[in-house]
Amino acid sequence: MIRRLIITFPLVLLALLVLAAPFWLNPSLRTPSPSQEGGLGRMPDYVAENFSSVEMDSDGIARHMLLAKRMVHYPDDDTTDLEQPYFIETEPGKPAVQITSDHAKLSSNNENIYLTGNVMLLRNAGKGRAETSLTTSLLHLVPKDDIAKTDKPVVITEPYAVIRAVGMEMNNRSNVTQLLSQVKVLHNKKR
Repeated sequence: MIRRLIITFPLVLLALLVLAAPFWLNPSLRTPSPSQEGGLGRMPDYVAENFSSVEMDSDGIARHMLLAKRMVHYPDDDTTDLEQPYFIETEPGKPAVQITSDHAKLSSNNENIYLTGNVMLLRNAGKGRAETSLTTSLLHLVPKDDIAKTDKPVVITEPYAVIRAVGMEMNNRSNVTQLLSQVKVLHNKKR
């Protein structure tokens, strides 16, 4: 009986190695652990589709609205991914601002928002200023400081001018926009 076990044990061991070899050699066939970032192992704690949220002030007036096709929240770093987000901000005494993009990533506590893919910011006309639109491929929003910035090419369009630049920082509180490099302005106002 022991002799039989000694003869069959290597065969059983060889069979197990043959069956396990594809998993051992090919890491894509292994089951990822929950701690692996960005892979299939990163598990959201909730997903919402075709949703909207509204933040109101103490008078019950809508100040911030967010709509998106899809929202996925990850508890490991408290980030949120959005598909086709649409932000609307209305502040008393300021023109409304609307922002759309293909994707957005919100950091923990919404301290930073990164909009990517076909980003468009539209500031409505108001207080002697005409409507202004801005397009870029990446826009970093810092809500607590009311700042929008990018290091990518931007196109700013106003009724009588088109401004192209690489890099921009817009401070909505001070109403100052800095264009960082390669600034080109096409002014078309009739005098």
